[in-house]
Amino acid sequence: MIQYFGRNLVGLAVGVFILTPATLTFAQHADLELVANSALPDAPSPQDAVQATLAAIDGTVKDVYGAAISGAAVTLENALSGDKRPSTTNDGGSFNFLAVDPGTYRITITANGFAPWTSSPMIVQIGAPYELPSIVLQVASASSSVSVSVSQHDIAEEQIKEEEKQRVIGILPEFFVSYRWNAVPLTTKQKFELALKSSFDPVSLTLTGAEAGYSQANNHLRPFGQGTQGFAKRYGVRFADEFDATMIGGAILPSIFHQDPRYFVKGSGSVQSRALHAMTFPFICRGDNGHSRPNYSRMLGTFASVELENTYYPPGWRMDMSANSYLLAYLTTSLNDLITEFVIPHLTTHKPKKGQRPDL
Repeated sequence: MIQYFGRNLVGLAVGVFILTPATLTFAQHADLELVANSALPDAPSPQDAVQATLAAIDGTVKDVYGAAISGAAVTLENALSGDKRPSTTNDGGSFNFLAVDPGTYRITITANGFAPWTSSPMIVQIGAPYELPSIVLQVASASSSVSVSVSQHDIAEEQIKEEEKQRVIGILPEFFVSYRWNAVPLTTKQKFELALKSSFDPVSLTLTGAEAGYSQANNHLRPFGQGTQGFAKRYGVRFADEFDATMIGGAILPSIFHQDPRYFVKGSGSVQSRALHAMTFPFICRGDNGHSRPNYSRMLGTFASVELENTYYPPGWRMDMSANSYLLAYLTTSLNDLITEFVIPHLTTHKPKKGQRPDL
């Protein structure tokens, strides 16, 4: 029996030894087949990884009555970088911004007929959707603005009106004197209008009549005779003298040479500077461009007006303008300008209260 048990034990051991490699081989093939037939999960793509860090912003735009506003312009602005992304609301008034980086943003909405709307700063976090509450746009308030532009011509017209009110002791016209240092230059038309108004001012015409009467009373210009005819001739030549000088020196030549015929009262600074300004005015004037220029209007105007006067004065009464005569005329003009600078302003009425003074 011991022999029988021993033989069986030996046989069992041999069988196990023979079967074990085959069994292991079969198990390994089974495991491989099971692994091959099993579905493994996909690895996350780089795009999915980036998308997981981005957010979306949604919103709806309505009016005060709850109706959706389509076509409204929506702008998403990064508060830090200033980068902007535009969008437009759809028919339902909705808008949507996808793939928004984390950060702080501000949304601005504009639509025709509505007041602009701007959100408060919004903090967008990683992967978190941001849905705004309904945005209500208010109707734009009706407003109108009127832009009024005043041309230099209009300003000059106002300044001329001021000058036409200026009268020495309230009587004598002082139209060609400006108390505004930076007065606007005159146009050609305005120069002629100012000269004509000065020539035909009632006070000027009255003074011309007084001079003619004085001349007749002293039998000056005897060839003209006496009586009404003599007075008319004397009045005519005196009026022509003033008219010629005013039109030639105050309108015609200033228009040709683009110069301002007015005397500009300095009115401030030292006595020496004001006196120099007055005494040089017959030779140096202001151009229409605001710069100082040789006063051709005064210098040539004196010569032209005298030559014209000699055409209607009777023989023996015509002026022979020698160099000394011209020098005397310029000295007389300088003296007149000195009086205009220092005396006349204290006697003139209706002059501007505050003129623009030069830099001192």
